[in-house]
Amino acid sequence: MKSVLGILTVLICLSSISASAQGGGGGQQDPAARAAMMKERYKALGCNDVQVDSVIAITNDFRPKMMALRDLDQDARAEKMKEINDERNKRLEKALPADIAKKVIEAMSQQRPGGGRAPNQ
Repeated sequence: MKSVLGILTVLICLSSISASAQGGGGGQQDPAARAAMMKERYKALGCNDVQVDSVIAITNDFRPKMMALRDLDQDARAEKMKEINDERNKRLEKALPADIAKKVIEAMSQQRPGGGRAPNQ
């Protein structure tokens, strides 16, 4: 029984190390991988290349504003984040056709807060 538990422990350790090494450890992606992922996501929503570039540029413009909110308490951060998101959405609505802007905004609103990290990390 001890040997079975020992083997299971080793397998669990190895699988967690492997997942972490493959980028499954919850860390930040490099900018090139992040941009490629964003391009795929927006193309799947019906954006052409120019529209994808516009969405990424708008998103990148607002990223520093959102990152600056990390030190605020949860209520203040939520209020400011809503203001920033509203401003970003207005720019997206100006840059994209209405149907595509709606899809992009909806997809962005379904993302988890904090760039996809699990809460309380």
